[in-house]
Amino acid sequence: MFRIWIHIVLILRLHFINTVIKWIRILLTHKYCTLEKPFKRIIIADDHAVVRTGMQLILDETTDMKICDDASNGYELIDKLRLNTYDLVILDIFMPGKDAMDVLKEIQSNWEHMPVVIFSMNPDEIYSVRMIKNGASAYINKETNPQQIIEILRAVLSGKKYFTQQQSAMLAELVIEPEKKWSVTSLHETLSDREFQIFFMMASGLKKSQIAQKLALSKHTIGNHRGNIMHKMNFTTNSELTRYAIQHGIIK
Repeated sequence: MFRIWIHIVLILRLHFINTVIKWIRILLTHKYCTLEKPFKRIIIADDHAVVRTGMQLILDETTDMKICDDASNGYELIDKLRLNTYDLVILDIFMPGKDAMDVLKEIQSNWEHMPVVIFSMNPDEIYSVRMIKNGASAYINKETNPQQIIEILRAVLSGKKYFTQQQSAMLAELVIEPEKKWSVTSLHETLSDREFQIFFMMASGLKKSQIAQKLALSKHTIGNHRGNIMHKMNFTTNSELTRYAIQHGIIK
């Protein structure tokens, strides 16, 4: 019995420490958001606390911009955008709930001049052009070094768009050859944005009913999209689709 009580006390103590840290962080964030300071206010949306905290630590070294708020999913981000004023959004691609593509489109619709920087672990060639075409001001890989991240954010906050050399080449190719038929190794590029969302969810193992719920669509609509995806990519089974997604780094 004594050991049980010791265990309970240790758990409560750990919970108390975590709660104190959480409230200190909230108070510091609130200070950044409310005090009149000559820096740009940034909100980051990422479902990993370590990424949100890491980005805050990187920008704490600067005097012209700060992470003044964060969100762990798309719905929370949209709610905070409605309540507060920010100068830039840093957005992860894959979070629980609302898909990043839908979040990006909603931001473009309701906050037309709000710059959005995509922050992702996924390769440039898979997602960057699709996100940039939908209004993202930059696409940063999470392996980018901190100083370069700061420079990219400053460029975007000054009203510019930032593209890597590879991204610029891919965008130029789309402009020069908009009707280009993609090679067999890039079949996913033939998909529309909605089809790509559903393709990713299917490859991740979600069932039709789960996809319908997440995207607020009927199962019949999801079934039609699935048919189009399988036809465009010349697949007959979900296992073929999943194998392709793994081979091309779309899922891990």
